[in-house]
Amino acid sequence: MSRTEHIRLVLDNAYDAASLAVNQAAPGTPIENTQRDDRAEVYRSADTSTIIIEGTLAAGAFVDNLYILRHNLSATGTIRLVLLDASGEPWESGQRPTGEIIPAGVWRAGIDAFGATYNDKLRDPVAMMEFPITAITGFRLEINDPGNADGAIDIGRVVLGLAFVAEFNASYDLIVDWPDRAQHEYSAGQTLRTINGGNPRRQTTFNLDWLYTADRARLLEELAQRGMIADVFVDLYPASTGIERLTGAFLGRMTEGYSDAHYMPRVRKTTLSFIEV
Repeated sequence: MSRTEHIRLVLDNAYDAASLAVNQAAPGTPIENTQRDDRAEVYRSADTSTIIIEGTLAAGAFVDNLYILRHNLSATGTIRLVLLDASGEPWESGQRPTGEIIPAGVWRAGIDAFGATYNDKLRDPVAMMEFPITAITGFRLEINDPGNADGAIDIGRVVLGLAFVAEFNASYDLIVDWPDRAQHEYSAGQTLRTINGGNPRRQTTFNLDWLYTADRARLLEELAQRGMIADVFVDLYPASTGIERLTGAFLGRMTEGYSDAHYMPRVRKTTLSFIEV
């Protein structure tokens, strides 16, 4: 794994457990659509005025990462996160841009517009924010994108949680696939038809070959006991930028149950595989 810090996994999403309120929403697309309940629709704003999402947690949580998925935010949009506890606001982000600028060396003169971003080039863009570990009882998320060409703001899911980062990074030969359910069939006229295609889902498989006791304990507590139904945010290249970072960051579920091997004193190893939801 080149140019990266250790893989980050958000195993428990505090946002999904929050009671939510929002200042505006289009009919039939409530803010609860951004939480895990196998909902088919996204949240959509009524217009492009500022969205204010407020969340309250019945039990406190520790968080250090925010991810906004399947959004249509433009390169000129901004987000602001305020973390709340019983006595005040322990941390706030200020206005952060949502534009993911194409970096030098990848940007193509004469092809890409000056200051071009990946916002409109990716099927599933992700806005990401990292911050110090903070204890919270609630949060306020403000999203501002008055110039959005769609006339409304869409948000598919939001992840707010505490990242799991193993003491030792994943081994080399990390695999990222883009499987597609497409099936090719020939018609009676011998033209090729493709059905169920055009919607590839990322899948990654990696090995944690130096899994110490504390790391294994957290995987057992937050992942193994919830099994394949658990939503996990996977961030494969947290120290990278541009397309490498964005295409290695997605919400997934395990493709098989958890297991590990005790192959030397105080050290275990495990293979984890996730497919994009």
